[in-house]
Parts: sequence; structure tokens; C-alpha cells
Amino acid sequence: MRSGAGGKSRLSPRRDDAETSNIGSRKRVKDALATLAGRWSGRHLRHVRDMQPLSSPEQVFAWCGRAMRTTGVDALFALDRQLGQIVRTTVQPIVGQMRLTWWYEALRALDYAPPPAQPLLTELATRVLPAGVTGSALAPMSEGWEILLDDERSDAASLKEFARLRGGGLFAAVGCLLGATSDLLEQAGMIWALADLATNVTRDALREQARATAIALSEQAFAQRWDDARMLGALALDARAAMLGQGAPGGPRRAAAVARFRLLGR
Repeated sequence: MRSGAGGKSRLSPRRDDAETSNIGSRKRVKDALATLAGRWSGRHLRHVRDMQPLSSPEQVFAWCGRAMRTTGVDALFALDRQLGQIVRTTVQPIVGQMRLTWWYEALRALDYAPPPAQPLLTELATRVLPAGVTGSALAPMSEGWEILLDDERSDAASLKEFARLRGGGLFAAVGCLLGATSDLLEQAGMIWALADLATNVTRDALREQARATAIALSEQAFAQRWDDARMLGALALDARAAMLGQGAPGGPRRAAAVARFRLLGR
């Protein structure tokens, strides 16, 4: 009995050693997998951090020493948000198209009829149109937003058309209010619209295409000196910084870049 017990006793440490070894092996494998997962996650997070949100237009205007409210520009950006909200909340594309068509017709009608009982249209009629902006010039913004409702229009050409109608039209109207006539206004608006889309869209392919197009356009726009429309150029500059992941939205790095641009034009 003693011998059997002793034999069993001699074998027990070996089994315990084997179990400990197995546990150690499993732990090493688990740690290795966790390390690999961490590395992958790190790459993924760095990729996300490559792009940041835009600073708000109000903030960029404040850096430039102007208040949007006193110029009527806030009403134009409110119109852009209104049209964008239709696209964001649309489940059935045909319904969204109908709502955008209503805005298209309502904006055009501002040129020859009193505005309907809609606060934003009333504000546009009283604060924006007297400065020389027409409802017919604003209406195509709705057509730009409508492109996003059509999944078949997701190619590069359609994306640029969206940016031209939405951002180019918006910035042209803002430029009219501010007395800016630069040929770069449309490009600035397109850069801003594409960057704003990239930071808000959930479709990976569309986000990356919008981001790449915005960066490419910004390289052309900021390869030259801006003599006019620097306030709107500042919006595009901030959008470019967002696409490149340079600085936090509303942060000191973005503010310094805008201040330099306002001073030097590039």
C-alpha cells in the first residue's frame, strides 16, 4: 500500500508538471493572439485617426474675425443642413426625392413670389435674396444632395457633381454675401462638401472616395496664392486638414493654420 501510494505520489508531480506546461502553452498562445489582435486593432485605429471631423463653419468664421449671423451666411448653411437632413433621414429614396423636389421648387419660387409659411424660406427671402443671391441659384443644391439617394450614382463623376452642386453652389452664394468673387470659390466649396461627406457617411467605399477626391482638389487649390475669398478658402483649408488628420476640430493647430492662411493667402 505504501509502495503503491508512493508510486502514485511519484507520478503526481509529473502529471502536475504536464498540466502546468499545457496551461502555460495555452496562456502563451492566448497572449500571442491578444498581441496580434492588439496590433491589428492599433492599425485600424490609426487608420481611423488619419481623418478628423471638420471645424464648424461658425468656428472658422470666428477665427477669421467675422460672425456668420451678421452676414446672413448662417441662413445658407442652415439650408445646406436642412437638405442634408432629408437625405440622412430618408428610408425610401423616392420619398426623399419628393421632399428635395419640394425644396427645389420652393427655392426657385422665392424669385417671383412671397415665401410660404416656412421659417427658413422666410429667412432666406428677407436676409439673403436682398444681397443679390437668387432662389434659382440656391435650388441646384437640392439636386446635389439628391445624387446621394441614388446608389447607381456612386462613381467619381457623380461624386464630383454632388460636390459642385452642393458645395460649389453654397460657396458661390456665400461669396455673393461677402463680396468675394474668386475663381477658386467652386473648388473651395467642393473640397468642403466632399470632406463633410467623408466624415459623415457610413459606406466605406464612398467615404474613402470622397476623402481622396477632397485631398486631390485641395492640392490644386492650395498650390497657388489666394488673393480673394480667403474666408471661404479657410473653410476648405480646415476641411483639408480634417482629411489629413491634422489637428482636432476647433483646436489650436487648425486655428493657427487659418490665421496663417488669412495673412499669407496660402
